[in-house]
Amino acid sequence: MTSDYFKHDILIFYHEDDLDRGYRIDCKMRTKQDLPWLKREKFRRVYEELLHTHLEGIPEMPLEVAMQSVDKILGSDIRFTPDELKERESGNEFKLT
Repeated sequence: MTSDYFKHDILIFYHEDDLDRGYRIDCKMRTKQDLPWLKREKFRRVYEELLHTHLEGIPEMPLEVAMQSVDKILGSDIRFTPDELKERESGNEFKLT
């Protein structure tokens, strides 16, 4: 294996309290928009992917700053693609791939 294989891997440690805070923000915004909540474990994937994206783009960013930024993203209006909107209108829960 070459080191290129691991080039973009980032190990992120966070407290469950941080995840819970983000989850509450996300649920609040989904409720305001009459959208179904994600299950907490599905939300964990969303939260980790948002943190990973922030930290990969700006590796020197302190984790606390990345978490604050993620909280702001979660607190903003949720925007969906046309396919997700169709799925919402059909009453199905969104699927994370």
